[in-house]
Amino acid sequence: MNASFRGSASFIRDNVLVTAAHVVYDRDSRTEADSVYVIPAATPNENPVGKIKVKEVRYLKEFQNTASNELTTYDLAVLILEEPIGAQLGTLGLPNNLGNLSGTGATITGYPAVNSAKQMYTDSKDIVKDTGDFLMYQIDTLGGASGAGVYDSSFRLIGVHVSGSSAGQMNSAVKLNEKALSFIYSVIQGHSIDGWKLISGTWYYYKNSTKQTGWQKINDTWYYLDASGKMRTDWEKVNGKWYYFESSGSMATGWKYVRGKWYYLDNKNGDMKTG
Repeated sequence: MNASFRGSASFIRDNVLVTAAHVVYDRDSRTEADSVYVIPAATPNENPVGKIKVKEVRYLKEFQNTASNELTTYDLAVLILEEPIGAQLGTLGLPNNLGNLSGTGATITGYPAVNSAKQMYTDSKDIVKDTGDFLMYQIDTLGGASGAGVYDSSFRLIGVHVSGSSAGQMNSAVKLNEKALSFIYSVIQGHSIDGWKLISGTWYYYKNSTKQTGWQKINDTWYYLDASGKMRTDWEKVNGKWYYFESSGSMATGWKYVRGKWYYLDNKNGDMKTG
């Protein structure tokens, strides 16, 4: 079948997204997508991060044996990217509350097929019912929103939108309960990011797929990564003290000649001395 379809997904790691399994596997034709691409933060006129091919698609094969209109907990998929492009966009956290979420405020952000344009939409309402496996709500959605993350006020992903239509209808998501999280974590563990990564001209440092921030001692060299994880270079003021970082990101010490002037940086701590 030579056709293309659209859906939505959410970053949970800089190189990992979660979506619905029916976005990547069609139960009517019993076929899996030949290729899947992610176009993060797309607008009708711009693809600011570009079009990125998904390296690997993972979902539970039991989903292939379900009926096309069946609401199933297997309707969950994980997308793995080659590069951690999510570093430029931000990620949703995974839930730390697995209790009943009825009455909890929830938001869906995705790309419903209002028309052919790629336009992100967001709507929020309370969870009407939590069955333990599914979250029910009356948040407005359309086709194309399938796979969108359902997240709480702490920006933690609590479900993945899988069914629903127009305003006033009872829509539903696969809840990220213990079973769903076990599947997601099993995939993440096999695709850990570690070490330095150059993303759109900026260096980031990862440990176990977690972007590091602040002071980092790597191979006996000190680096400083800002709150977004970006490696800093040149002069940087940290906690009221000035430091100089080489183009490689390494912290300078001792005498340093910078743009026509000499500076002395503490031999141990690297902070600039005056007086």
